[in-house]
Amino acid sequence: MRLPLLLGSLLLSSGCIVAETRPSHPHRPPPRPPPSRPVAMGYDEAVRRGFDQCRARGYRCDLKEAHLTGNDVWKVKFRVDGRGEKGHLHLDYDAYSRNLIKVNDKVKDKGGRDWDDDDWDGPGRGKKKGHARRDD
Repeated sequence: MRLPLLLGSLLLSSGCIVAETRPSHPHRPPPRPPPSRPVAMGYDEAVRRGFDQCRARGYRCDLKEAHLTGNDVWKVKFRVDGRGEKGHLHLDYDAYSRNLIKVNDKVKDKGGRDWDDDDWDGPGRGKKKGHARRDD
């Protein structure tokens, strides 16, 4: 009788000593960090993109100024010269997406006319208030 009691107690005691080495739930990898915000365009990149845009239009470009506004827009301004024309070119770029947002192209030929003024008839030919009877 002692032998079964001794064997039973040995079996029970060994079961108490054995510890589980694996956790009951699988190990989860740490969560991924949130995607980082893209790096904003710097002064040099904004000016380089502006020069590229200006040259693509066929102008000789002189940088007038470039600055970043509070709403993350780079404003790049040039004095331009080319094909007998003079004026300025203002470009707005989104600092993060680097997209060209706005172009203000005020270039005139050296005679003072806009380069796209092909319908100009000379002074006094405009359709202003009071001139309609005389012009027709």
